[in-house]
Amino acid sequence: MWYIMQSIQSKYSLSERLIRTIAAIRSFPRDNVEDLIGRGADVNCLHGTLKPLHCACMVADADCVELLLQKGAEVNALDGYNRTALHYAAEKDETCVEILLEYGANPNALDGNKDTPLHWAAFKNNAECVRALLANGALVNALDYNNDTPLSWAAMKGNLESVSVLLDFGAEVRVVNLKGQSPISRLVALLVRGLGTEREDSCLDLLHRATGHFELRKNGSLPWEVARDPQLCQRLTLLCSAPGTLQALSRYAVRRSLGLRFLPQAVQQLPLPACLKEYLLLLT
Repeated sequence: MWYIMQSIQSKYSLSERLIRTIAAIRSFPRDNVEDLIGRGADVNCLHGTLKPLHCACMVADADCVELLLQKGAEVNALDGYNRTALHYAAEKDETCVEILLEYGANPNALDGNKDTPLHWAAFKNNAECVRALLANGALVNALDYNNDTPLSWAAMKGNLESVSVLLDFGAEVRVVNLKGQSPISRLVALLVRGLGTEREDSCLDLLHRATGHFELRKNGSLPWEVARDPQLCQRLTLLCSAPGTLQALSRYAVRRSLGLRFLPQAVQQLPLPACLKEYLLLLT
């Protein structure tokens, strides 16, 4: 460790050392970071594509994130990829996300592809980060450059936990991107590649309950890729052929009428029997 530290000290400026020390945060203590800042390292200096705060979030070091913010790091600054620190934290660590939000991070910041931190938390299936972002003002139906929502990002990976949290916060399941793809069709694309497990099947069932009516057909036919898996093809054909029941369609309509809010809390306030509340919350 001594040799590595000496190499960093001899080759790079103070601000460059700060970046490299944070990148090696698992090896170097917080005191090294604080010492460099005390000697004049710029906490907002961009080196290559990275800033110190972004780097600290990439390695999910909450103590370092808080230290940098205390020392004046700009919480919504962009790195070389037009990403904020929250974009990186959302993929990694709930504590980093909460610290950034406490210091004023924008939960709806857009990167160069119009992706929000919520998109990335959902894609990486960091459900606790998804929850923290939504509880602090993240837009549950935010659109990226392809008009995909965080629910679509979660569904394309079969991320059951993140899909569940997004639906709890009122995510719209009947939404299509610029290519006509819905969250369900994105999940089916995963299943037809033979990558589905029991968890992905549970995700499909949850999305089916949420939408009230399953539809994948175009001009009366399922996507040609589905035919490669006879068992899956039969299952999807049955789901698409069955009309949505009045009960299921009513559930979708009631959930929509409650708006973009935390549905478990909203549903509990309704004057309904417990069994109907569970039905509205997609538990049965």
